[in-house]
Amino acid sequence: MDIDELRQAEIRLHDLRKADDRYTFYHDETNNIRKLYIDAGGLNVAELKVFVLGGIVHQGEPKPLDIQPLREAMRIQKTAPEIKLAHVAKGGFLDVLRSERLTTFLRWVSANGLMIHYHELDPFYWSVADIIDSIIPELGDPMLLQHHALLKSDLVAVLRCELAATIQLFHTYGYPGLAPEGRRPFLDKLIEIVERNSGVLPDFNAMILKSVLKAGRALASLDFIEGYPSNLLIDEFSTFYQGRIAIFKNSTHIFDMEKIVRERLLKTPLTSNGHPVTNYRFADSKDEPGLQISDVIVGVLGKMHTYFTNTGREEVAADRVALAGPSLENAKLLSDMISASHTENIAFLHHVASGHDVSKLDLFLRFPDGAYAN
Repeated sequence: MDIDELRQAEIRLHDLRKADDRYTFYHDETNNIRKLYIDAGGLNVAELKVFVLGGIVHQGEPKPLDIQPLREAMRIQKTAPEIKLAHVAKGGFLDVLRSERLTTFLRWVSANGLMIHYHELDPFYWSVADIIDSIIPELGDPMLLQHHALLKSDLVAVLRCELAATIQLFHTYGYPGLAPEGRRPFLDKLIEIVERNSGVLPDFNAMILKSVLKAGRALASLDFIEGYPSNLLIDEFSTFYQGRIAIFKNSTHIFDMEKIVRERLLKTPLTSNGHPVTNYRFADSKDEPGLQISDVIVGVLGKMHTYFTNTGREEVAADRVALAGPSLENAKLLSDMISASHTENIAFLHHVASGHDVSKLDLFLRFPDGAYAN
């Protein structure tokens, strides 16, 4: 697989100005469910959580990272072979924020010239977005193209209101492997769900969403949700590893050992201009302090984005107002770290998630500019 075509497409789409700069990235992951599919009983996982691939990054070539002072500051037992999120904090996102150890940890990361980076993926959003992506480009309406991302976010918001019914609908029609004869009845049922739950959207948004789905019934095909394996929503996650390697092809990437991902990359070797890509490797976190730090970072970010996905906007706002003590300090530290990363390089942070949920990031962390750019 040649990475340059993928790379250039992402650079143009997101206007990435510093993709050629040299950095050292440490990557860990959280909430990798391997596959997401539907059977007669529903989803194969009991709870959908946000997948995060990310960690810490610094400018230039790899350098030694001495985490012994951090271990001592957090009073981690000498018998513990490595730092893990469990040593720092436990529980849900709001529980984690209360940890004084997290305060120590985040201050250490910033004081040592390290930035954070991450790719966030909401598996439900990823699974549903192809419906809109199959319709909008075929309609050729410039106004709808401008609202493409909003329409996907609105559809996700509505379908979450009847998640069980949505999953059953997907199973019935073999989504995302619809048969041509199933196209219209599938969209009819989808429209019924939208009509029952349109109150979660502004009236205009609901009207446009319904009109787009109705227009889809007249299309000759729905390219992204027809002809694929039935009921297989996500096949694997190595694509996101490839994306990070591709965009920052001049940088060094050190990944925590994920045997399945490593095997897939070995089976489909990455190339650039015909030459093998060798800017990445997999390592044991016990031997790489940068991976241990990344474990904590992605653990916190995974809990944070899962909280945003599962929590209404008004509740998020109320939870933010209630923060005090270490919780408030940690929220400010996270805000500062994400802002610093975004200022350094907008490609450090990437969201494949509902815009409504990404907006909660700004609502909760209160970035200085008042608007988080993703």
